Amino acid sequence: MRKKTGLGKKKELDAQLNLTPFIDLLSTCVCFLLITAVWIEIGTVEVKQSHGTSAASEKKETYDLDLVFKDPTEMRLNLKKSGKRVKSFNVKSDSFEGMISSLNTTISANVLNYKNKAIEIATATVTPRSTVNYGSLISTLDVLRKNKIVNIGVLTAKGQ
Repeated sequence: MRKKTGLGKKKELDAQLNLTPFIDLLSTCVCFLLITAVWIEIGTVEVKQSHGTSAASEKKETYDLDLVFKDPTEMRLNLKKSGKRVKSFNVKSDSFEGMISSLNTTISANVLNYKNKAIEIATATVTPRSTVNYGSLISTLDVLRKNKIVNIGVLTAKGQ
């Protein structure tokens, strides 16, 4: 009599997988990605070619600009170089819209062409008083951005 080999119990081919831990892990990963997507920031870098073009010869002097609200229709602009004020401009009007228009004219005509030379504003800071509303502050920031001043900060003035 021959002995038959390999004919023992056969295992089933239908394996049951527990999908609950996989779904938990997947939902945790999706939540993590959605929450961390807030910190992704797309930035740009301005690059100029230094050799072979006129970019090197067009070097502008850099200044800082401080805008201080005296009240909602009056503002003082302080042009600074190396932390020292070199020129002050007063902007005043009867209405806020007129003051914003005067601010735009003063920045484009007097500040950016200081002493008839094209200058570059490295940083601008705006210091509003408590009487200046949020819309006025945003309009002021829009005027700065319109004049290609992009490094802007807002300072708080305690007690003003």
